[in-house]
Amino acid sequence: MKIPASPPDFRSEFFELIKQVAAGGEDAERFASLMANAKPTDEKGRYLPWSEFRFRKPPQGLDSKSYWALTRNARFMQRRMTPFVSKLDQPFVFVQTDTVSRRLHEIDSEARGGVQFAGIAPKDQEAERFLIKSLLEEPFNSSLLEGAATTRDQAKKLIRENKRPMTISERMVLNNYRAIEFIKQQKNELLTIEIIHHLHRILTQGTLDDDRKAGAFRSETDNINVVDEVEDEILHIPPPARDLPKRVQLICDFANGESQDHGFIHPVLRAIILHFMLAYDHPYVDGNGRTARALFYWSVVKDGYWLLEYVSISRIINEAPVRYGNAFLYTETDDNDLTYFIHHQLDVLIRAIRDLGQFIKRKQDEISALSAALNSKKLKDSLNHRQLALLHDAIRSHAAVYKIAEHEKLHGVSYLTARSDLEGLAALGYLRKQKRGNTSHYSPVPNLARKLGLKDSAEA
Repeated sequence: MKIPASPPDFRSEFFELIKQVAAGGEDAERFASLMANAKPTDEKGRYLPWSEFRFRKPPQGLDSKSYWALTRNARFMQRRMTPFVSKLDQPFVFVQTDTVSRRLHEIDSEARGGVQFAGIAPKDQEAERFLIKSLLEEPFNSSLLEGAATTRDQAKKLIRENKRPMTISERMVLNNYRAIEFIKQQKNELLTIEIIHHLHRILTQGTLDDDRKAGAFRSETDNINVVDEVEDEILHIPPPARDLPKRVQLICDFANGESQDHGFIHPVLRAIILHFMLAYDHPYVDGNGRTARALFYWSVVKDGYWLLEYVSISRIINEAPVRYGNAFLYTETDDNDLTYFIHHQLDVLIRAIRDLGQFIKRKQDEISALSAALNSKKLKDSLNHRQLALLHDAIRSHAAVYKIAEHEKLHGVSYLTARSDLEGLAALGYLRKQKRGNTSHYSPVPNLARKLGLKDSAEA
């Protein structure tokens, strides 16, 4: 990743256009019209940085720099201030474009309060089971984004069985999951520096070279920069350590709605800005990205966006990590314009929500198919949705082993309910029960699909 080229000074270019209009001539009227109708985005609603904008064909009579000046001035006129400033004391701003407003409306419609999602109410038991399953995605993907080396199955098994992590990568995954649990516990509390410190301690437990740095601001001697290790290039130099108490307190004030001088900012935008600012300030020696993304989740969950607790923004970011990094860099190299990062994060959220909807729909269809097959054996009424889900998994994973504690945690039920589910399937001859020490292990019987009356597992 490289630092993008800084855009030309739009002010001097715009002033030259004003002089040409004032001087009159055959192009004056057309230039005046272009100035009056300039928009902050292109015709597709894209908020392009200079590195991409300069390759667009400008209107007749303009070059790339003067065309940029028109667009950049339109952004300047529509900018909104935030309470934050850069390390050079320049304000962070953003533009609420039509694309931003449209994305926010879509998120409001899908992810907040009691609104139904994908035709399913939040309390639908079957849907809730798949939401709980999806909750395991973010800890895995956030850790992966930070360099953890583990598989999705290993990560989920680690969380479900509450196993002791054996590697740094496993520790990162488990830490991320515990951070999400902590966020849910703190969602009704005002954000404080100590809460952010505690969140960082959870996220970095057992992963730092110096454990004393967990939950503690970096010092001047730490010399922490954001570096592209491939190119060996410094991408970002954070603010001085001496400024961190004041800067992070401002983050807390903004999160708590105590910075009202700049008008109403939509809750999702506020969460995205919190994500950016924590990463920009880089208050810790390591784990800043994980803490910033966790702070985003705390903010949206606090404001009632229940569905966003279950989406994985890190999974989408992992598909194109360079875009994520560039969204930060475009902001810092273009007059602290947060709109680049906001557009990127809203696109990530919309994709994550849609993917979650497809995941739930796919799983429901699979369970419905299995349920229909079992119905022909007149067993549907004797199995609940948790047992159907387990059988569906067992058909496809013949080597699977199920434990009561794991089943209890996955479905959010009591120990007795989880035990009853597994014992019931064993009594029907679908699972084989074995004792290993004091723990009961349940595994699929041979030829389970055939026993259920299915031709093969692919038809389940």
